[in-house]
Amino acid sequence: MLLAAVGVLVAGTAQAAAGCAVTYQVSSQWQGGFGANVNVTNLGDAVNGWRLTWTFPAGQRVTQAWNATVTAAGDDVTAANVGYNAAIATNASVSFGFNGSWSGTNPSPTSFALNGVACTGGVGPTTAPPTSTPPTTPPAGQSCGVTYTQVGSWSGGYEGRLTITNTGGAAISGWRVTFSLPSGQSLSQGWNATFGQQGSQVTVTNAAYNGQLTTGGSTTAGFIASSTGTPQAPTSLTCTSS
Repeated sequence: MLLAAVGVLVAGTAQAAAGCAVTYQVSSQWQGGFGANVNVTNLGDAVNGWRLTWTFPAGQRVTQAWNATVTAAGDDVTAANVGYNAAIATNASVSFGFNGSWSGTNPSPTSFALNGVACTGGVGPTTAPPTSTPPTTPPAGQSCGVTYTQVGSWSGGYEGRLTITNTGGAAISGWRVTFSLPSGQSLSQGWNATFGQQGSQVTVTNAAYNGQLTTGGSTTAGFIASSTGTPQAPTSLTCTSS
């Protein structure tokens, strides 16, 4: 039996305590296959909607999962909540499991991320937002860009990632991304930003902890969307800095 435990520091609202512990346990193993259980304990404020990511170190693959929607892009794995276990109260836990395949060796993952934030361990307050009101017109030299990546897909849905980069010559204190979802797609949940949808138009505004970007700096935000057919990339992506 293999066991890996790691603390997760999760960014949240301003001055909110955040953190979690993740236990990855290989419950059974046979030639070419294994079963694993993953337990996530929320050590901070209650969360509603979670997404756990990790990277397999030796080419393992998930073949079947339960109590979570598990997708993969190569060695990178994403496990997202299902409808009945999205909420995790303080000091409460949620568990999911999967069967996987392996070849050669089957070492446990050594690091995890929860809702896009690297697992660094410990529990503490998040950074408070700036007290000053950003100007309505960005100062000269400020600009930002955005790129889109589809992380994974499954029947009826997919996961997307937005990478926001400060492309200007001065630091920015906030950003706002807009894009259009193709017909038949609808936003289900998002993280690391505030998401809003009206018709096909989606607006994404930075969270309190990731609005400030130095020149060349970047941050990410992610979302899950439903789709009635093959997922298509969003169109008309724009980024506005402040």
